[in-house]
Amino acid sequence: MRRTIVLLVILLLCGSFGNAPVLLHRLIVQPESTLVIAGKTNVNSFQCTTLYCGSDTLVLRESAGTRPVFLKGNVSLDASAFSCGMQVMTNDFSKTIKAKQHPAIAIDFISFERTPVFGCAEERFKGRMNIALAGITKTFDVDCSIEAKNNGLIYLRGSRVFSFADFNLTAPSRMMGMVKVEDNLEVKFNLALKLDPNL
Repeated sequence: MRRTIVLLVILLLCGSFGNAPVLLHRLIVQPESTLVIAGKTNVNSFQCTTLYCGSDTLVLRESAGTRPVFLKGNVSLDASAFSCGMQVMTNDFSKTIKAKQHPAIAIDFISFERTPVFGCAEERFKGRMNIALAGITKTFDVDCSIEAKNNGLIYLRGSRVFSFADFNLTAPSRMMGMVKVEDNLEVKFNLALKLDPNL
């Protein structure tokens, strides 16, 4: 009898330690969010920006002892809404990324290196994500930072250098080839997020 009770206690203790608490963070993407693609030519530099106009919500699952993962991590942006400052450059950029054939650029968050504190101090860490551009989806580790502001918003930022070739694209050139765009591009996202108070 005593042996049976001891076994039951051990099983209960093992069960309690095995079930680590799970927390979910629901983060609503706000309209202030932007995606910037910056590059250089042999003459100058350029920057193309698109604004967010969707209704996405990120759901981050946090469990002790494991990397936080996203149960829902997709953010979709309008590829045809990029502005590069000059209409000629905007038109060329739109053709280059095949905006008509593939109207959405998607960032699908997979996991974070660690769970953010969501505090006022800026935190830096790696984030793993899928990026879909021009019909090609690739997985990358991206340098990220997160910072909470007094206005109640949380800013999730990230940047990484890609090449046109990463997405099977060819860098555009104009003026009979005299202006050439370098193959490397820096993709920068700045997501304004709001914690869902109803969770």
